Amino acid sequence: MRARAVALALALSLAFAARSDAGEPDALASKAAEFRAQIHARHLSPEGLLLYRVELDTIERDLATGAYPENADGPTFTGLFAGAACARVESSEGEAKAEALADADLALAGLELSMRVTGIPGLLARTVRRQPPRAKARGEWHAGQGEYAGWFWRGNVSMDQYANGLVPAVGLCRRLFPERARELAVAAATHLVENDFELTDPDGERTRFGDLSWRSGLGFNSIAQLTSYAIVSLAASLDSGEPRWRETRDRLRDRYRVIARARTTNLRVLGITSHSNDLMAFDLYRVLLPLALETNDSAAADLRHGLFRSWLRVREDGNAYFDLVFCSLEPGACDTGTLDRARAQLAAFPLEKRKLGPRADVADHPVRLLPGRKWKLLAREIVPIDARPASSFEWKSSPYRLHAHRRPNTEYTGLDYLVAWWLYDSVCQTRGDRAH
Repeated sequence: MRARAVALALALSLAFAARSDAGEPDALASKAAEFRAQIHARHLSPEGLLLYRVELDTIERDLATGAYPENADGPTFTGLFAGAACARVESSEGEAKAEALADADLALAGLELSMRVTGIPGLLARTVRRQPPRAKARGEWHAGQGEYAGWFWRGNVSMDQYANGLVPAVGLCRRLFPERARELAVAAATHLVENDFELTDPDGERTRFGDLSWRSGLGFNSIAQLTSYAIVSLAASLDSGEPRWRETRDRLRDRYRVIARARTTNLRVLGITSHSNDLMAFDLYRVLLPLALETNDSAAADLRHGLFRSWLRVREDGNAYFDLVFCSLEPGACDTGTLDRARAQLAAFPLEKRKLGPRADVADHPVRLLPGRKWKLLAREIVPIDARPASSFEWKSSPYRLHAHRRPNTEYTGLDYLVAWWLYDSVCQTRGDRAH
């Protein structure tokens, strides 16, 4: 208990120090170092699994015994950590570069484990643990086989874990770890081709959100189509000696027109939208557009159109990560004001990631007449980032949110801050907008 109190006091002092000079690069870098330290202290398993939501009173024991949290979105966070760390390697030097390389290596191992434990090449587990799930654990659980006997994994994976996890990890790590990236991409592409572009569990049934075909959503599911195209395109690039990947990619593009029909990734009805879909779109564009340009893929023009449309639709939200992905891909269209806004968001980003519920001043924010998705109340105006309740990943959460359950023993990671800060640092180096 005393150690926890000391740790909390240290975090609060660091938060105060960061706020006192929040706009300075050193303060932003210090905040990143604190979030990374928290990840290594209690959010990263020895195998490289990023545990994005933990219970503070049991996590030390859970890490020692392998009774990891039964999270539903493990590959998203593990893959994003791997991809962001690989990107950091390419924009860093010295100790920071070595640190990033170690992070990338470990997180890639976690993603590889999430695929191998299922026993089905290309199929990711939602989460993995070395202890049986609790009696009332949510989800569909399977026992590992063979070398993974004694392990347990959660099934019914969705396209989210591929769009936000596998694709960024493979796409951003393919130069540093070409063979490991190739194996992941080829396994995922093989699974799609052999199962009619559907993610398929051991029972032979498609997972609930596993339709990645050109038929998904009656042909209107842009995210599903971009995800399958990204996986096959990565396989075509990394396994260039196998012509079927290139042929499959071209068939998706030319016959089924998945890229031409996937230019509308953001749908808003009366102000209601899926911010989770927005995150998938930007994670996919971050990989797909550079890959298309490198490989002379004629889909590049449609991808660029989709990127611009997506960014224009979310620009009003002031999402730092989306702004920075756009700036990294379209530097000529990124003005200094966009970078200033991203930096301001990072400066105000709170160090506290526990679920402390709504702030005391929540009543000061007038609410909309129409609630958001899942009937959650939303403010009429964007809520300042440091006044929002904690989220598992800020960049896929509504900036209008006000309410959340109070569970102070539950803590999320600061991976959301890290992926944005490392990208901001890289963009600024490229543009020369900030002295280092």
